[in-house]
Amino acid sequence: MNNTNITKALRSVALLGIFIIPFIPLYVANGLFFPFITGKAFIFRIVIEIVFAIWLILILRDRSYAPKSSKIFWSITAFTVIIFIADLFGLNSIRSMWSNFERMEGWVTIAHLWAYFVALTSIFGANGESESRRTWHRFFNVSIIAAGIVAVYGLFQILGIADVHQGSTRVDASLGNAAYMAVYMLIHIFLTVYMGIVHRNNKNKSFSTWYFIFAIFFSFILFETATRGTILGFIGGIMLILALYSVFGKGETKKSRIISTSILALIILTGVLFYLNRDASFIQKNETLGRLATISIRDTKTQARGYIWPMAVDATFQNTKTALIGYGQENFNYIFNGNYNPKMWNQEQWFDRAHSVFLDWLVAGGLLGLLSYILLFVLAFIYVWKSSLTFGEKCVFTGLFAAYAVHNIFVFDNLISYILFFTTLGFVHSESSASSIRFLQIGDNQSENKIIVRDYIYVPIIILLFLATLYFVNIRVIQANKRLITAMSYCSGNATPSADLYARALKMDQYTAKQEIREQLINCANGVISSGYPEPLKNSFYNLVKIEVENQIKDTPNDARIYVLAGSFYNNIRDFTSAESLLLKAKELSPKKQSIIFELASVYMNTPGKEKEALALMKEAYESAPENGTSKIGYIATLILTGNEKEALTLFGSDPDLFLDERIISVYARLKEYNKVINAYEALIKKDPTKITLYGSLATAYVLKRDREGALHVLREALKKFPEAKTQIEEAIKQVETGKLGE
Repeated sequence: MNNTNITKALRSVALLGIFIIPFIPLYVANGLFFPFITGKAFIFRIVIEIVFAIWLILILRDRSYAPKSSKIFWSITAFTVIIFIADLFGLNSIRSMWSNFERMEGWVTIAHLWAYFVALTSIFGANGESESRRTWHRFFNVSIIAAGIVAVYGLFQILGIADVHQGSTRVDASLGNAAYMAVYMLIHIFLTVYMGIVHRNNKNKSFSTWYFIFAIFFSFILFETATRGTILGFIGGIMLILALYSVFGKGETKKSRIISTSILALIILTGVLFYLNRDASFIQKNETLGRLATISIRDTKTQARGYIWPMAVDATFQNTKTALIGYGQENFNYIFNGNYNPKMWNQEQWFDRAHSVFLDWLVAGGLLGLLSYILLFVLAFIYVWKSSLTFGEKCVFTGLFAAYAVHNIFVFDNLISYILFFTTLGFVHSESSASSIRFLQIGDNQSENKIIVRDYIYVPIIILLFLATLYFVNIRVIQANKRLITAMSYCSGNATPSADLYARALKMDQYTAKQEIREQLINCANGVISSGYPEPLKNSFYNLVKIEVENQIKDTPNDARIYVLAGSFYNNIRDFTSAESLLLKAKELSPKKQSIIFELASVYMNTPGKEKEALALMKEAYESAPENGTSKIGYIATLILTGNEKEALTLFGSDPDLFLDERIISVYARLKEYNKVINAYEALIKKDPTKITLYGSLATAYVLKRDREGALHVLREALKKFPEAKTQIEEAIKQVETGKLGE
């Protein structure tokens, strides 16, 4: 095979790999932990590693494969380098580099996205501008086909043919998350409209019509995700396109500009009417419209973003270093834990993202990281309007980037949206007239010696580096993931759990996997030790947990999460000494989080002589957020348990229903104050005489009080009210009469 044929063959393989990328969103790795995330990430990394290695070989053979020296190329490169520096000097540099199974991001993903951009644009642009444009259009068509399949999957979920994975009615298809599905549809709506305009300009009206139909279909699916930020971005992007076309489209037909102006006016009018009727029943009954109707400044302030956005900004600017280069990727959890606001008691307790892409990059890379990210959008807009695209096509891409930017204000990014963003940046970059990077250009006429060096030194080095990357970045991590799944299957199935299986997964020594393996080990050990398994098995889990908790603390010494999980584990198995030291450290790292306070108070309540400490903690938790029902009930319960019932009545007696809570009743039962238990259940029955379980609980209280006649009276009353439960009630009566109930 001559050199030309070898180059063509390499190009064909690289193109095959690139054209696989649009189908990655369809892949769900059911055999892996976090199947909607990990499988897609591994496939993307492996494919890009193959393509990038081939591109390196191609660039050694043909100068036309050198990347263009555009400002977008250098900005993406600068962004990648800045984030690398931020990750390297961040709070946890290893986690910043490698991420975890839940996210599969970190710098390793940014590096792969940079490699994707370089290889994609260089290979597509190797055969000249006209061929490059045709290749891009083929690629967009393939991506639209893949998006169509995903959208049909979403339609099946809407129709009830397929299950929604989030356990709600919000469409997620093979993405596994409604927000991920939303941004995937968002970008493809604009790409589809762009391709429709391309075919219309080429006089292919029938093809053009189908593209616009697909765009409408994608818009419907986007609406069904009920992702408010993305829908706002979509509406804003469409309005921007119409406004640009109406105001600046002087070279377009008067009719089309009038239509654009009319549609824009209609959208504005619809928005006004929607706002004025936001409380109407037809809006509130529709999940998507209802969610859109709740958007307000007040809503933002009371929801999670109202707390975590200020956290992100304040923490970033607390010193010069973090203001410049941030904390590194995957480290927002440190900010969240350290600055936890007790008012968030009814929100997610382990935020690892600021839920805004822009703020996430501010936290991860400081001002340098955020500005380098924003610069990508600025350059995208500039390059769009400098390109040779038609006016309408320029408007569409302007709307695309604007819509994506609005989406990014409210939602954190994911691999698929990253890929699509870098793809669209690549297209805009390819439309520039920049020349190739000079020092990467290889002369056409290479000497025989240079060819020998190329083929027998450089190419083998590239292949070896590729194989090493493939093995250490992907294969070993996949093996650790699969071993974790095996260990978990033994813990949750009918087989006997095995600590050795978790140890085997940990032996892979993969940072991406280790924390998740340890957390799942603790979860499994909780069930094993609290069950009837043999002591040797319990001991094997206990010993491994003890070792791995210490190892995780070495890996993440300032992360409250491991201290909480381990402290709760030791509390559950009644090793209160170990639990106390871990939970005290957790409280030091996250001093205001009520869930930590509750757990530590529980430890103190079970430790002789520490009841006062428990009471002080529960008082602290209550006073930090009096509206938190759990902390209020917990405080009342602790007051009663520590002999301070009068104080509890003084503070909370104005609301007698609080003392009818099952948790308070259980406290009275624990103190053997059965008359109060009986009074409480009688009051509950009076409030809801249709609840059969209350009669059972009341009868049990009488039995514990050694009042058999009282128990029988309650059960006979229940028999009259609930004849459908005759068999069970008569059996309970028999047990009371024979003295078996309550033994």
